[in-house]
Amino acid sequence: MIDSLIGKEISNASNYSNPSTSRDTSSQSQLEMQDFLQLLTSQITNQDPLEPMKDTEFISQMANIASLEQMQQFTDGFSNFAQSHNSMLAHSFLGKKVTLDDQGSEVSGFVKSVETDDEGSDKLVVDGKMYDPETVVKVSLKDS
Repeated sequence: MIDSLIGKEISNASNYSNPSTSRDTSSQSQLEMQDFLQLLTSQITNQDPLEPMKDTEFISQMANIASLEQMQQFTDGFSNFAQSHNSMLAHSFLGKKVTLDDQGSEVSGFVKSVETDDEGSDKLVVDGKMYDPETVVKVSLKDS
């Protein structure tokens, strides 16, 4: 009976993505789950027959791994949300007069455009120079 369950777990585990074919974060967490299932299978196969592991230990381990995966997905989702929020913030300055803190000195001007730099961060373009949106200390309407 255990052997049939082990075989089933291994065949289910083989359905997960191969990391060499996909660089997606979800396939990396699936690979971790596959590694866990292989480890669990080895534990079952090599356990002492006179003192077998309790099924509650397996359930606990599976719950811990599932919880860890959910936390990683939440963290990834929140990071994407934060990046999206920063992009929206930068675009909200378009056409407005801003005062920026440029390494201790204040620079004022109108935000002509928002550009993405080499690292993928959105930058405000004021008077032809790129600034981080986090350096904005004052925003006013164009007429002011």
